[in-house]
Amino acid sequence: MNFINTYPNVSHLFKSISLLILLLVVQIGFAQKTGTVKFFVDVDNGYFEIEINDTMLLKRYKDTLPAGTYSAKVWSPGYIVTPISFDVVAGKTTEKHIVMAKNADFIRYELDYKKYNREFHKHFTVPLTLTLVSAISSGLLMVNTYSLKKTLTTDIAAYYKSPYPLEIDGLKADIVSNNRKYNINRNAFYVNTGITAFLIGGSIWSYINFKKNYTEPTYNKDSPFKDKYSLNITPFGCTFALHL
Repeated sequence: MNFINTYPNVSHLFKSISLLILLLVVQIGFAQKTGTVKFFVDVDNGYFEIEINDTMLLKRYKDTLPAGTYSAKVWSPGYIVTPISFDVVAGKTTEKHIVMAKNADFIRYELDYKKYNREFHKHFTVPLTLTLVSAISSGLLMVNTYSLKKTLTTDIAAYYKSPYPLEIDGLKADIVSNNRKYNINRNAFYVNTGITAFLIGGSIWSYINFKKNYTEPTYNKDSPFKDKYSLNITPFGCTFALHL
């Protein structure tokens, strides 16, 4: 008696289990022929690209590759393209530490940009800060002057209405004191407003002069592999095209 033919459901289950075992064996066989490689690239910008065997471009620090010996080129913006080689061992993880050297042009760019940035602060940030401080001071003086004027108006009105000699003497002393403060604040407001206007003009002139005499340094950060690969291996996918 054929047990499998008698029970169709058992036959289907047997075939499914056989297929699953076959797939598992194939997967295990493939896994035994591949290994993992991790790249530790010493760069300060956190970005790098690795071209492996002139056919594969990686933009991540870890990948699974067939076992074997590989040659590669490592690039990062501002760094010299560095050739490396490494071995991938089946079923194991290989760690590759890569020390990168900065490009001489990039070092010069960094120095030039620091100088540019320093001149920018000197010609724009400092004058603008002084202008803002002066403008705020003018605003505070204006508010204080208006408040003193309002107090003077109230005291003068109370002075003419008061029938009491002692109160009149007190109001008179307050009027004299507040009038002196009012005149000082008013004159300070006028002077400070003039200084603010001068600083505004000076800031505009300084910025125009800066733009005329200084150009922001630039540096080409394009990858040397950009024209070779139209689609790249990234953390989000593995699509890839090579232009020979």
